[in-house]
Amino acid sequence: MKGVIRAFLFALCLTISLTCFANGQSFLEQGIKEFGDENYEEALQYFLKARGADPKSARVAYYIGLTYKAMENYPAAIPYLRDAATLTPRVDDGLVALIDVLYNTGNLREALEWVAIAEKDQVRPAQVQFLKGLILAKEGKTEAAVQSFEAAKKLDSRLTQQAEFQTANAYAQQGRLKEARERLRSTITLDPASSEAQFARDYEKIVTDRIEREKPWRFSVGIGYKYDTNVIAKGSGPIADSISHQEDSALNVNTRISYTAPFSFRTPYSLSFNYALSADRYFGKSYTRADGTTGNLTEYNNMTNQFSIVPGYSFGRFAVSLPVTYGYQSLQGQKGLDFFSDLHWATQTRYLSYTTVTPTLRFLTTEKSFGEVFFSYMRKKYFDTELHPEPFAAEEERSGERLTGGLGWSYLFKETKGIFSLRYSYSQDNTIGRNWVNTENRFGADILYPIVGALRAQGMAEVILVDYTFNNSFFDEKRRDEIYNFSLGLIYGICKNTDIIVQYNRYRNTSNIPLYDYKREIYMAGVEYRF
Repeated sequence: MKGVIRAFLFALCLTISLTCFANGQSFLEQGIKEFGDENYEEALQYFLKARGADPKSARVAYYIGLTYKAMENYPAAIPYLRDAATLTPRVDDGLVALIDVLYNTGNLREALEWVAIAEKDQVRPAQVQFLKGLILAKEGKTEAAVQSFEAAKKLDSRLTQQAEFQTANAYAQQGRLKEARERLRSTITLDPASSEAQFARDYEKIVTDRIEREKPWRFSVGIGYKYDTNVIAKGSGPIADSISHQEDSALNVNTRISYTAPFSFRTPYSLSFNYALSADRYFGKSYTRADGTTGNLTEYNNMTNQFSIVPGYSFGRFAVSLPVTYGYQSLQGQKGLDFFSDLHWATQTRYLSYTTVTPTLRFLTTEKSFGEVFFSYMRKKYFDTELHPEPFAAEEERSGERLTGGLGWSYLFKETKGIFSLRYSYSQDNTIGRNWVNTENRFGADILYPIVGALRAQGMAEVILVDYTFNNSFFDEKRRDEIYNFSLGLIYGICKNTDIIVQYNRYRNTSNIPLYDYKREIYMAGVEYRF
């Protein structure tokens, strides 16, 4: 009797097990069909029922994890894919899918642990090497990542295009932009009609633009014509009558050279060196002085050389910099028709030198705007020249120091091609001569506006209020200037890196002392080439 009972119970258990297995298999098959039709919600329900019927099945766990992965619910997929990789018999594809999901969720350390297992057991070597490259690239280990992508290509040529693209991405992270561009071009050539090729085309444009932006050396050369209605910028009165309102045309030449250290584009630290030269050569209109002698406006040919070094550091939404600038201005005087009339032109024509240090803080205010706060210290020295001899009175000595503090705000628009800025600064000019000691309030606004295509407009408006501290020793009253500056220009890009520029500038100084009350207008047209 006992033997009969045992046989009955065994048969019952076997029947239940077979029924559960059959049900599980049926649920699994229905789930696979729904999964193939991309009906993921329905497939998931069948797979979960199959899981209930057979909780130790690695294959069922794999399909549940795969379905969550297809639904981009990566955290939910992880425990099921772990089961697929650990239950017996293991699903090798589940191990690969687990590495992929861990990579996408940022669990890089665990992902590499599973990579090591897959490498040891020789599971899908090409796919695993490709995923390993993605993980290493995300960790910033770009050299090791490239090695993994190269290994994936050798193991399976079908991964070549994807590996080339990811290698390009790794090179771009390193700042090896030219090599990245070559890999992107290779990606396109391998299969021009693929989605990877289309994405590579877009990425290549971005990388090419970045190569242009991150060139360490930059040069520009410009030449233009200008007409100046008041070359000497003097007002009226007995002292100024003979030389005021002298107008003339001039050739203007300017050039700029800059070098930015390559690490500035990839680290929070930055360092740049800059040199700029600007020179005006007047055509040479003659004028008669009050004493009956004549002069020539080539005497006012001028040249300015400026050198600067700008270290900086960025952190989050803030950036600090410390520009240090040295400038040297020459005024030709009566030295002939050009600056190089004799071997000593540099000392004979020197007019002004200055050194400036300007600690600056910039910070983002919104995604499209940023602010700026700065302080500046300038030390300036005026030299004795024929046109500006040693001051005939100590009160007229303009050498000294200048302290300035200011702030500004800028807004980017038209896809950052346009910019509008507001600025304010306060200065204290502490000169040796009492007649030039002053305080200054300066208000300004600038705009660069893209009109259509390569045509842009630029404008500037500025108001400067200058209060002199002491009574002028010659006019016996405190001088006060109100200076209004305005400019409007058009810039047209005739070809790559080459602009035609036309500009109008108007300066108006209203002063309570007639000698310093003047109006000046400058009309300019020129061309600039950058490379």
